Amino acid sequence: MDREISAEISALANTEGGELFLGIDEDRKSRPRVATSIDGSPAALAPERLQQLIESHVSPYLPGIRVHRVLLSNQPTRAVFVVRIPQGSTANQANDGRYYGRSEFEAKYLPDHEVRLRMSRGKVARSIIIARVVAVDLGLARESRIRAEAEAKRAELSGRTGEPIELEVERRNPDGTPVFYNPHEVLKLLSAQLLPDVVNLDFVFRNDGELTVRAPALEFRESRNKRLFDEGLVRVIKSVPMRFQLEDPIIYPGDELAINDARLSLECKRETVLATGDYTLSWKVFLDNSPPSLGEIDLASLIETARRQGAGDR
Repeated sequence: MDREISAEISALANTEGGELFLGIDEDRKSRPRVATSIDGSPAALAPERLQQLIESHVSPYLPGIRVHRVLLSNQPTRAVFVVRIPQGSTANQANDGRYYGRSEFEAKYLPDHEVRLRMSRGKVARSIIIARVVAVDLGLARESRIRAEAEAKRAELSGRTGEPIELEVERRNPDGTPVFYNPHEVLKLLSAQLLPDVVNLDFVFRNDGELTVRAPALEFRESRNKRLFDEGLVRVIKSVPMRFQLEDPIIYPGDELAINDARLSLECKRETVLATGDYTLSWKVFLDNSPPSLGEIDLASLIETARRQGAGDR
């Protein structure tokens, strides 16, 4: 295999992973680089065979490499191969015996200290916090349930007497048909029109590294759009504790653990739309003999997606 391709695979694996496109020429002097022609490679080359060749030209073995063949419409015998390279769990060596890293535009040699740092990837504990929406109760859905209950009650009373129930106040359905309620029912229905959307989220701890994690400590920090919360458009019913320690003493690599004390419940007025970044949760996990793992969850986007899906299911 071409030494340059081997170097590119090493560079991507030693950085954050990425994709290689085989069969496309590029102008290497331009910034950013642009494709100059698409000549393709022989389409007869099986993706499985190409994957085996790639895997054999980087050391140690790099799991997760995938190859996809895209046939060219104007040249049926030619194809572009898309090679997806995952991030390695250690330092990966090219077939020329060197270690490469990826800068913005090119593969470059890695100095010794960076090679050592990448070799320690598998020896450092890593974790991630995941937010999952567990329940969505839309205000409109609750209003519909209350209206249905009122209609059923009226029909039941009407069935007992054999006559329509006409009490103090008349209201009409959207189609103009009259419905009669007593004042208490009217007040209940009017209040139902203001019911907000309620969203509940749970959080999960995942051991994302290759070492067993023991009794990690967690820290959360919220960032809010002040106007939304000050004006009551969004209200937190139950918030996440800012800092606590997981009780389960041992979490093995790849395992997940529900964070029982970290449920978030909040209300959103129906007409309120949350934008990306309106409500975020930064998290940090403190691990023994390893640097902290940290990240940020865009709760606003999760909540809006859940509300849209809930509306679509109705």
